[in-house]
Amino acid sequence: MDAPVPASRRTLLRLAAAGAVGGTLAATPLPAFAASRSARCPLPRTLSVTAPGLYPEGVAWDRRRKAFLVGSSAQGTISVVGADGSVTVLVAPFAQVSVLGITVDAARNRVLAAYTDYFFRQLGMVDPSLPPVSGVGVFDLATGAVQHLVDLSAGQPEPRANDVTVGEDGTIYVTDTGVDTVSVVSRDGRVIQVIQDDRFVTSDTGPNGIVHHPAGFLLMGKYDGGRIFRIDRPRSARPVVSEVRLDRAPISLDGLALRPDGSLVAAVNDLSLSGGRAGRDAVVVLRSTDKWRTARTVDDRSWPAEDPTTIAVTPYGDYALSGGLREILTGVPSATPGQFHLRRR
Repeated sequence: MDAPVPASRRTLLRLAAAGAVGGTLAATPLPAFAASRSARCPLPRTLSVTAPGLYPEGVAWDRRRKAFLVGSSAQGTISVVGADGSVTVLVAPFAQVSVLGITVDAARNRVLAAYTDYFFRQLGMVDPSLPPVSGVGVFDLATGAVQHLVDLSAGQPEPRANDVTVGEDGTIYVTDTGVDTVSVVSRDGRVIQVIQDDRFVTSDTGPNGIVHHPAGFLLMGKYDGGRIFRIDRPRSARPVVSEVRLDRAPISLDGLALRPDGSLVAAVNDLSLSGGRAGRDAVVVLRSTDKWRTARTVDDRSWPAEDPTTIAVTPYGDYALSGGLREILTGVPSATPGQFHLRRR
């Protein structure tokens, strides 16, 4: 039998988005999941979730629910994923956008999400006469209700909000891989400033994963070239940007997560490498002994689940997300169509 012809990327996105609009569950709190597999760890080593058309790129741990939250690059939703693989929509589609990086701001009972219509626009599914949509959403963690939708497009031709983190005072920081910036947003949804630096700039995929360090600075990964930058005084009129000297830089850096012991976990993939360059799927751990002026690799694991994009740090281990994005980006079906995977490091 001849091999089936892969569905086009446009068709995949259209079907996924249509499914979300037509069959979205009511946004509702999800109770803590039921009895665990063991008293010590209620999560399986690998959580394979059947959710056709979801294609999550970002993941966060919700300690109150003891469950994961995932975005959707095709449906523009945020969903709760239980230990049994159940999926419940928390934030319903609020625009024709991809929800990419997400983070939980437990202190203020919020979930934050970077969103963009970049992929829909690239595939001709958005009226090109309309301005691009790119920003950060602030939603009630309990109900999913919209609190703020903050426009970060700033008149740019191809903005692409990618990842988000939050400071202890509630300030929100958002990377943009398309215009190579970090936006600073107040806790009440006002854009304070946009951080730019010549070292962020690339013709490929730029600023990506970002975390807020308890010492008050940001750590931001640049996808192309696998570089990490420390951003001091990010709320000030003159932030200070310095590059973290790595013992060895991976070919790319996607999502980042800061662990309780101070180390940094990073996802590595070749989803967005230009020119058909081949890379590897890996999850690496970096540690610094000089407040992130330098860092060394303490763990580097090739990843068995295809295309990890980011990591959620949980009390039960670090879980890397493989959301099947290659299917949307290339039109080639993933190894496990209709599923995404969360695997413990």
